[in-house]
Amino acid sequence: MFHVEQINNLMGRTKEKMRSLPPLVKDHMVSQEYFQLEYREEYKAYKTVPAPTNIDYYYDHPKYLSHQEKASGLMAFAYQLIRTYNIKLKINWLKKASPEGSTILDYGCGTGDFLAAVKRTDWICEGLESNPKAQNIAAKKGLSVYLDHSAVSAKLYDVICLWHVFEHLENPRQIKQWLYNHLSSPGVLIIAVPNFNSWEAKYYGEHWAAYDVPRHLWHFSQESIKAIFEPDFEVLEQHSMWFDAFYISLLSEQYKSGRSNPLIAFLIASWSNIRAIFTREPSSVTNVLRKR
Repeated sequence: MFHVEQINNLMGRTKEKMRSLPPLVKDHMVSQEYFQLEYREEYKAYKTVPAPTNIDYYYDHPKYLSHQEKASGLMAFAYQLIRTYNIKLKINWLKKASPEGSTILDYGCGTGDFLAAVKRTDWICEGLESNPKAQNIAAKKGLSVYLDHSAVSAKLYDVICLWHVFEHLENPRQIKQWLYNHLSSPGVLIIAVPNFNSWEAKYYGEHWAAYDVPRHLWHFSQESIKAIFEPDFEVLEQHSMWFDAFYISLLSEQYKSGRSNPLIAFLIASWSNIRAIFTREPSSVTNVLRKR
């Protein structure tokens, strides 16, 4: 059997060479600009600096798949496959977290695939999506999807979900308060975020695709979620999103070498997931919290 250090050597990185967070990260998708990652002690998280003044520019790109209904290529295929699998997991986590719940808000619902699946289980579903293109696609699926917060200002929900959305939002504590105010008591909050403490993040360093600057304004760990949400929320469960590692590794390999390198990406993602079984630091984490 290989020891951990031997496998790391075969992959071209030893633990000693693995850094924490890189000081500069490139926007590989749109602008090719570099951004800084600055630590914020109050959130136990890193912030993308400078925050862009025209954020819409960085989302308006055919490779930004969460706002696309149809796309082609290996990345799009992997993204759609993993999204379909994850929807089933998300619905199971939802029902377990709120077995008596009946109303849900999907905050940052994109094109509405998750929301449409939940609606088929007889929940009363609404979405919030600030991107007009994605919101329009979701609305064509027969979903109630709002463009801004004012449309849901007086409503309460049994569950609010943010699937890889929280890292895109400007003010974590302000958003936390908004979420608290729009949950019934005791409501459930489900938040999925990339985890900068994962082995895969340290392996890829500045090429880790889940930094996704400047669309990701914040970069979180499991410690970050507790720092932001406690004591107003209680963390009930944390679920590893195992399949996220494969898509992120595919994209990271492309950023690193100019090619997708699916075999290498598969090995990196697999090893990151294996390590996460013991370290509890997967590539992405879904946090289930209950309003106190």
